[in-house]
Amino acid sequence: MKQIALITFEQFTDIDLFLMWDILGRNRDDWQVRILGKQSELRSSNGLLIHTHGRLEEANQADVVLFASGKEGVPAAISDATFMGAFQLDPGRQLIGSICAGAFILARLGLLPERRATTHPDARASLRAEGVELDDRPFMSSGNVATAGGCLAALYLVGWVVERLFGAQKSLEALRPVLPAGQYGIYEGLIVSSIEQGGAQYRGR
Repeated sequence: MKQIALITFEQFTDIDLFLMWDILGRNRDDWQVRILGKQSELRSSNGLLIHTHGRLEEANQADVVLFASGKEGVPAAISDATFMGAFQLDPGRQLIGSICAGAFILARLGLLPERRATTHPDARASLRAEGVELDDRPFMSSGNVATAGGCLAALYLVGWVVERLFGAQKSLEALRPVLPAGQYGIYEGLIVSSIEQGGAQYRGR
């Protein structure tokens, strides 16, 4: 049973956390997904209160660690020494990823290969100011680290995780329940190609 940790914080972006949680939470046979945070209760940017399932430090033993996003939540999190100090992550044995502004956390933790990442379009300038080289793709991966930009790019991030753990067929099976009816082929082709292209060597413009 693989262990997947979703990392969040106060003022997280609702869809960035809940889309990953919903997709991954539908399978209870192959992995266990848990939301980890500094506090036992956290409030989203839209005011929704959630209960976390464990402490941040538990991410260090997980097989997969995915960081949520938040326009206001991420700056507060990376300035919190207790939050940042909780992580001793190892991309040599863990799959590590982020959605949108979660890339800022990976950057501060020194986990971005070659200091390259993709993120939400609105966060690109600020991430570049952090010394990160911006990737134009909605999803990119290098080894065991991946970043995704744009809320719906969580489909690619989750798909990448499941594909790495259990193969491409299991990845599509995990994503299919949330795809629009009658458009499975369109979306599945887009997901497969985006994950494949996201892992290709970046050639720039």
